[in-house]
Amino acid sequence: MEKFVHRSIRLYCNLLEAYRMFTIEEKLKLWLSENILIDKENFEIEINHNSFKINTSDSIITKKEYERKIIINWIEKEKNINSEVEINFMTCSARAVNCVEIHLIHRNLDKKYMNFYNVFWKESLESLRYYFNKDWVIQDGDLTLTKLTGRSL
Repeated sequence: MEKFVHRSIRLYCNLLEAYRMFTIEEKLKLWLSENILIDKENFEIEINHNSFKINTSDSIITKKEYERKIIINWIEKEKNINSEVEINFMTCSARAVNCVEIHLIHRNLDKKYMNFYNVFWKESLESLRYYFNKDWVIQDGDLTLTKLTGRSL
């Protein structure tokens, strides 16, 4: 049985804004960590925040689908972790142009790191959600709101 962590959030923004939050260094620094380096292939993060100590200096972005998906070969040499992080982007519904749903799946994790990454991704994605939504957690019933559909009353 595959070991993985799955987390999802809804953001009050469009697909391009959400995608850029994961692909542009300056945007990642706003919600994830100040110590980030992204180039065409590499995805390096150093996080020393609360209980999180992560160094992914050998990680490589293996796939990018514009405004749809990012896949990272997530490597942490100190912890002997070689896993995969897949980030999927989609609109919340066909009519919700200002609502993006993000699903993050962290695969191939050793059982001893499951709880660590479950908490890490939960807190990290909550930080991203707060950046766009503040205290608003977009529920299913909110998907018809005019501010999400882009239509006026």
